[in-house]
Amino acid sequence: MINVIQADISLLGLQDREKSQVMHAQDFGLPEGSHEQRIRAVTGEACKAAESRGLKSLLLPVLNSRAEEISPAAARVMVSEVRRYLSLGSGIEEVTFALPDEKGVQAFQEVAGRKKIVCLGDSITYGYPDGPRFSWVAAVAEATGHPFMNRGISGETTGQMLARFDRDVAAEEPAYVIFAGGHNDGWLGVSLAEVQENIRNVVRLAFDNGICPILALPSPLNIRQMLQHYEGTGEEARRYFAKLEQIRQWIDRYAGERGLLTLDFHTPLLAGDSGEGDVRYLLDGGHPTHEGYRLLGEAAIRQLTGRLHFGKAELA
Repeated sequence: MINVIQADISLLGLQDREKSQVMHAQDFGLPEGSHEQRIRAVTGEACKAAESRGLKSLLLPVLNSRAEEISPAAARVMVSEVRRYLSLGSGIEEVTFALPDEKGVQAFQEVAGRKKIVCLGDSITYGYPDGPRFSWVAAVAEATGHPFMNRGISGETTGQMLARFDRDVAAEEPAYVIFAGGHNDGWLGVSLAEVQENIRNVVRLAFDNGICPILALPSPLNIRQMLQHYEGTGEEARRYFAKLEQIRQWIDRYAGERGLLTLDFHTPLLAGDSGEGDVRYLLDGGHPTHEGYRLLGEAAIRQLTGRLHFGKAELA
């Protein structure tokens, strides 16, 4: 749970608490980088330090010598960083931002009070061929009651998703964005370096807009079934398979390095230890069947439970 309160910081009694319960920003050191990067780093370190001390709740006083500097930008940085940290699974149950003025409280409440989760992706997010009603997004929204928004467009690469981020994600002012791309980059032979840069930019834009990014690991392919439905040679299909595997492995590594939650959409549709998708759950070697989408929805629900944190409640 994320709370925002207005309080006279001097009356919180922090100076009277045990040293083990009070931490100061300078205790973590001030890292190099922009003002926003330093705020994000200190916020994350505060969460980490609180958890290392076994604390269940964390109070983050937001202070500044000039009140006008407690801005919407600071709120976007700090709230999205707390969401990122908590999304990885944390013993911290509650984080409260305390601000001395009404303007600051409003800025933080705007970001902390967000409820939407935008799902930005391609046809496998859209729910091809029968549409969003049959997608994994719809399954998660129905099961949880949370406003998951389907922003999947068939045939799109990660670059095309990046190009519409402002329109389809930032404009909605969500708490989270689930980014699920890579299949069409592999299909079209987009270089791994370009895919990497696109995904890095999606993550950057998400944080810049106060949104916590979550990255999906692409679902598997079945080469034989794919060749039955699409023109092309076995060599081309194997090249696509290998490129998608490269993308998947990189997303997994990158998410680990950046401390981002991933949704594993690969394992639920695998055929045993083959590394390929199970034809029972694939329509054409790549797109899931209705049952395949149901399995992806179940996997998303399972992996998101307890990881999404809002202003007053969390996915239980």
